[in-house]
Amino acid sequence: MGFAPCAFEIVPLFSDELLAILPVKLKEIPKTVTPAFMSSTPLILGNPQSALRRSVTQWLALAGNLPTPVMEFDNIEAIKSVVAVGLGSSIVPALSLGKGHIAMTNTTVRPIKPRLARQVALVRLRGKRSTEAVSLASAALLSLRRSK
Repeated sequence: MGFAPCAFEIVPLFSDELLAILPVKLKEIPKTVTPAFMSSTPLILGNPQSALRRSVTQWLALAGNLPTPVMEFDNIEAIKSVVAVGLGSSIVPALSLGKGHIAMTNTTVRPIKPRLARQVALVRLRGKRSTEAVSLASAALLSLRRSK
């Protein structure tokens, strides 16, 4: 079932910076990670069809040849766990590293350069009647909006 782009109301909420996560046992990790450095490590990446993966792939392409990941997952928590056991490195949203997520042990977190972020938004189908529960959830999400 396809929808015309104008069928959706999109309300930007905030920008979520992407960060590199690397196993602590990896030697000589720079303070800021580049596409060339990440491409030199075994990569654990998300699903190739996801918007996040497409953004990360475009960022890695800045190094020249696009590396092939050693593993791919549909779940960021799984990616974080695989990095923690030392099997590779990844790029993940900062939001996935905060409070309420699995603690990051045996992992080093670094900013990336050039910087990369994803836009988090509330997407609603235009003309769809809202329920009380959807209205409450929408109001909670809209409270997360960050002004620039």
